[in-house]
Amino acid sequence: MFNFSISSFNSVNAKDISQPHFFILCKGLNSGKPLEKPCPNCFVITTNSNEEKEFLYWLCWGLWQSKKFYHLHTGSVIPFIRLHEFKPFIKEQAATAFAEKEQYNKNVKALQQLEALEKNYKQNLLLIMDAKRAIFHKATARR
Repeated sequence: MFNFSISSFNSVNAKDISQPHFFILCKGLNSGKPLEKPCPNCFVITTNSNEEKEFLYWLCWGLWQSKKFYHLHTGSVIPFIRLHEFKPFIKEQAATAFAEKEQYNKNVKALQQLEALEKNYKQNLLLIMDAKRAIFHKATARR
């Protein structure tokens, strides 16, 4: 089992983080979303190795995508996740995923492929929108 720690992110102590780490958004409708860069309302998960970081990052990403963090949301106007509720939930989910590591790895690989495909589609949509603008601009420039 992995050894990791979860704490509230503080920009003052950010330079002290030397271990592999990533961040989890803890405020708003996207609470639970893993992030590569910190934001004002986030937790930091530090691990002992990059392998552990990748394992936990994709676990959190999958949990966020499947809306598993919604039951942890508190607050009526701006939902947020409490650290003392988040820690045991992630540890439980990590233990479950680690116990079924082979299936978990297959799921992560599938998620990564879908994420790459989605990124490609978004890029294509941006190119299509640019082409539409260019056609309209060209058509209106003649007059």
